[in-house]
Amino acid sequence: MVAQKQKIKIEGHKLMYHATEVSKWLKGEVVAPIYVEIGLVNSCNHKCVFCALDYLKNKGKMIDKDVLISNLKDMAQFGVKSIMFGGEGEPLLHPHLFEIIEKAKESGLDLAITTNGVLLTEEKIKKILKHLSWIKLSIDAGTNEGYKKIHGCREEDFPTVLKNIDFACKYRKENDLNCKIGCQFLLISENINEIEALILKIKDLGVDYLVLKPYSQHPSSINRLKLNLYQHDSRLANLSAKYSTDHFQVIYRNISAEEVEKEELDYKQCYGINFFCLMDALGNIIPCNLFYEKEEYTYGNINQKKFREIWNSDQRKAVLNKIYKEGCVNCRKGCRLNFMNKYLDVVVNKNIEHINFI
Repeated sequence: MVAQKQKIKIEGHKLMYHATEVSKWLKGEVVAPIYVEIGLVNSCNHKCVFCALDYLKNKGKMIDKDVLISNLKDMAQFGVKSIMFGGEGEPLLHPHLFEIIEKAKESGLDLAITTNGVLLTEEKIKKILKHLSWIKLSIDAGTNEGYKKIHGCREEDFPTVLKNIDFACKYRKENDLNCKIGCQFLLISENINEIEALILKIKDLGVDYLVLKPYSQHPSSINRLKLNLYQHDSRLANLSAKYSTDHFQVIYRNISAEEVEKEELDYKQCYGINFFCLMDALGNIIPCNLFYEKEEYTYGNINQKKFREIWNSDQRKAVLNKIYKEGCVNCRKGCRLNFMNKYLDVVVNKNIEHINFI
């Protein structure tokens, strides 16, 4: 019997699989974040119409290679388990990407990259794919013209991305690499009719999945896009059912879509920031992507202190207390920490009926 590929888990969270860390935190101990997102550069080769960070002013910077590598080792020893290179720019623009990834893997960290994929050349694929747990390509249209419009780039970038995906999938298969290769399609009114065209172009390339992700408004973004997913819900679900196979999933994030449409959050505090953080291209450690370029919410900077020292610092405690006091009224709907916060809210407050009847 041929074993089916394991289904990709996108919705929800995985914090319940880190019970030791949660237990220590509940006792008042400081625990290392399980997952850290690192912005290697804060510039991009595309200008996507939906970019959540289109308001940022401090562009054209990149993180220092040696400082980062030193801190990656410190982070791994401290207890950080995984790193995703993405952040406020295109990570493949960093000139020392190969060395950073190689050293991070040697430190024992699980690694991933989110990229638009245009710069994912054969050379890069051969050097980095073997070190990654997964790579996800943002590809938000299904035609050359649509891609140019949505991504704010050259029309020829779209076939380049498809060619790069094709090579990456073939190279992975030929070398028996254990790296998931996925694509993500952010759902907005400008591209909603191009989903099937994209599916038809990538489904036979060897890609593991395509995520259909609802747009979530960043409070500081200049763009103000909107799509009523309830009007498209059945069609999106049908596309998922029609094209998903044992080897290729179309994952419509309908649960997250419902969360984005809610009037208010189901919790008052963001406890998830105790297990997660961002590092920007200047080396600043911040709680989440609401706080780019907001000095008063910065835990510290790796150019001045090691990551472990920053995480254990009084400054981080002060920022946490500030965020707790303010609550989640200004938070982004359906954010990365949403499902984690639902779980932690119950764990902390036990605000669920008959909680002991498991």
